[in-house]
Amino acid sequence: MIARLLRLSPSVRRRLAGLVGLLLAITATYVGQGVLIAQSLARIFSGQDAASIVWPVAGIVALQLVRSLALAVREGVALRTSARIKKELRRRLTAKLLMLGPGWAQRGRTGSTQSSLVDGIETVDAYVGRFLPQMVAALVGAVGVTAFLFVLDPVIGVVVLACAALMPVLPLVSDRVLKERNDAWFRGYKGLYAENLDALQGMATLKAFNASGRRGAELARLAETFCRDSIRLMAIVVLYLGGVAFVIGLGTAVALGVGAMRLVAGELTVTELLLILMLTAECFRPLRELESAYHSSYNAVPSLTAVFEVLDAPVQPQGTRVLERAGPPAVTFDAVTLTYRERAKPALDDFSLDIAPGERVALVGRSGAGKTTVAALLLRFFDTIDGRITIDGTEIRDLPLEELRSLIAVVSQDTYLFHGTVRHNLTLARPDAADAELEAAVRAARAEFVHDLPQGLSTVVGERGLKLSGGERQRVAIARALLKDAPILVLDEATSSVDAANESGIQQALDALTGGRTTLMIAHRLSTVRDADRVIVMSEGRIVEVGDHAGLLDRGGAYTRLIAAQEGAAS
Repeated sequence: MIARLLRLSPSVRRRLAGLVGLLLAITATYVGQGVLIAQSLARIFSGQDAASIVWPVAGIVALQLVRSLALAVREGVALRTSARIKKELRRRLTAKLLMLGPGWAQRGRTGSTQSSLVDGIETVDAYVGRFLPQMVAALVGAVGVTAFLFVLDPVIGVVVLACAALMPVLPLVSDRVLKERNDAWFRGYKGLYAENLDALQGMATLKAFNASGRRGAELARLAETFCRDSIRLMAIVVLYLGGVAFVIGLGTAVALGVGAMRLVAGELTVTELLLILMLTAECFRPLRELESAYHSSYNAVPSLTAVFEVLDAPVQPQGTRVLERAGPPAVTFDAVTLTYRERAKPALDDFSLDIAPGERVALVGRSGAGKTTVAALLLRFFDTIDGRITIDGTEIRDLPLEELRSLIAVVSQDTYLFHGTVRHNLTLARPDAADAELEAAVRAARAEFVHDLPQGLSTVVGERGLKLSGGERQRVAIARALLKDAPILVLDEATSSVDAANESGIQQALDALTGGRTTLMIAHRLSTVRDADRVIVMSEGRIVEVGDHAGLLDRGGAYTRLIAAQEGAAS
């Protein structure tokens, strides 16, 4: 993990080296301060006057000023270093998530994924800014100070080294218990985050069913469990920190005791004993700060592991072929089979369909028949298990995803608008679209209502477009598809949220939009497919009837039963 983090930004290694240098400089000021204090005390104990310690005291003050400056610089460098890593991680994660697509995102919960990606990246501050440089500085600093003690007195050096060697043993003992409890804490945190986000997004539904109180009680129970996990984790951390403090106190006490005995035996001077007293504490200080940095960044290990799992997730293979656009293309589904995860029954089962260039084909059937799956496979949100999909004879796996999706415009039943202006949502289709082109798309989609909004095209539509009605969102989506002007058009019940007064006008716009394009219409409202060139009736992932509207009605088969059921429900 450390090597991967260091490779994210070329300047990180230099900055970390600078941080290590600053930490060593801080350690040097502590050591120098300890030496000057020991010398000052030795002079006072020997009966010298106050004038003899003026320069040592001035040196102590100067070292404290240098240390204060170094600490301030260290904080700034640490934040800038971790910020570079976080920026690069976010860039790579955004690119990777866009490559993985909605098929991958649907495998987990939004809140759980968000907590891993957002909070996981934020742990970089403690891990890169504090722990990594402190790890090197602690080793070098502790070895340097211990070597100095060896020079003063080899016996004291061995005693301090023996106690210092106990410090790395403590993490090995605590990690077994700490890892289990830390994993439980992280799972609880992600789960609580996901449940609270779910409740917030579904607030209207909870209120409508008078279930907000029950949901609140469930969240309270989850929060209580998370609180217990947090307390259990902190109990281990407190015991660990207590063990660290004990080892440091033990090392200092043993070194001082041995030094006192050697002073009585005439093997040490008072000045040397005072130096040992001061420097023993400085030998343990870098190790103590390392342990503090380690535990402040402990959550970074599972969090960054989750981040790297996303970065390492396999992406759909892409080809390099580019289609020449000479008109509406042919689209072919050849013996396609797909089964979703955690489902035994296939969503599509040996599905074959040839769509001629410029043909308008409607897919109809009961919910769960596999209609929307056909569109998802065409866009490569998922890949087929068996079979192949081609555009003008070229398998879509041989096309770059960006090239494939540039060929297709979509108006879906579940219209999604981003928190931004109407203009921003429209220009997702074509960022370079001129105002005249935007206006033409708005008129064609019968979306002139945008001119009545407070700021027109510059009006912010709110999160998920909630400041607009369902029909208004649908018309903005239709205008967006018109603006893209792609040769293949997918309409997933494009008029589902439009009122009857506007449906005919929008249907006319859609009829004009489908002209000269290969069109796949996924229809639940069967009145919208009367003018389709072909109607494909689906059931349980298979095609059960094919024909035009009039011909299928004459047969009196599955299509006729769908029409009858829908008309009966309407009446």
